[in-house]
Amino acid sequence: MQSSVFRKIKEETIQLYGGNPKKLSENVSPEPKIALKEPEVPLDGPRQPTVKLSGVVISDVGCIRPNNEDNYILGDYTNTNSSDQCTASVFFPHAPGKRYFFGVFDGMGGGEMGELASRDTAVIFLEAIHRLGPSPSKEEVDLSLRNAFLQANNRIVDMQKEYRVFGTTGTVLCCNGVEFKIYHLGDSRAYLVRDGEMFQLTKDQTLAQMKLEVGMYKEDDPAVEADKHKLTEYIGRDWTRENIKPVESYWIPLEVGDRILLCSDGLYDMCTSEEITKILCDRQIIADTVTSLVETARSNGGEDNITCVLVEFT
Repeated sequence: MQSSVFRKIKEETIQLYGGNPKKLSENVSPEPKIALKEPEVPLDGPRQPTVKLSGVVISDVGCIRPNNEDNYILGDYTNTNSSDQCTASVFFPHAPGKRYFFGVFDGMGGGEMGELASRDTAVIFLEAIHRLGPSPSKEEVDLSLRNAFLQANNRIVDMQKEYRVFGTTGTVLCCNGVEFKIYHLGDSRAYLVRDGEMFQLTKDQTLAQMKLEVGMYKEDDPAVEADKHKLTEYIGRDWTRENIKPVESYWIPLEVGDRILLCSDGLYDMCTSEEITKILCDRQIIADTVTSLVETARSNGGEDNITCVLVEFT
């Protein structure tokens, strides 16, 4: 029987992201819903931190686009020069109270303009994270990241007056050795791999998803393809400069062996859910896993920039 603590986690997270819980392997529609297994130890009981936390990122221009409009956060790393191909790998030693941050930002604007939006947003988030100090509380993390979304939005609104900049997505992970939380705007995604199964933790904020939810058309309607990248929420959308707010998950307990993937749409548009699941669930070292994800997207066409941030807890 599931504990009342976990039922609360699942119910609140499902309320945020919508729909009934399903395993990704059972639902390969454009919008699979969140599902998590009950943690072995309740949230309010003693839990042991994971032994190791490591992360790898590859941000690749793909096969078609002339430049890389994606960016990321992996600890203190980001693609400061907006290079076409950028990689980083980091081991994060566990320290009581220490929280680590990761993110994917997919710029919108075309040419070099999308690069400006995603790069400036990544820098703003890094600055906000550095101001938190070594052992921030959950409330301090929430406040800092919400302010970072707002500050990045306002920065992009300012750039819109001078450049052909639209905005950027933002999917951010905060974690330690015990639990994690997702902050999200746009259609970049977060996935969790646990016990050989993969679950999608975010819901794309797109016109296609909105129309599907209100019943304007079904998933096999050709209009889904046309509308699936028309974003309804993103950083840079709010010209009032005060109302941009990320969708936030509950704080979710970690289990040893978990993997969390943050990625831009350049990955999941070019790879089937089965392909992503198979690669992520293969217990090869995470550097090879990320390389396999990017190479698969490229071999399937690589029509957009591809950015994958993979974090593993062992």
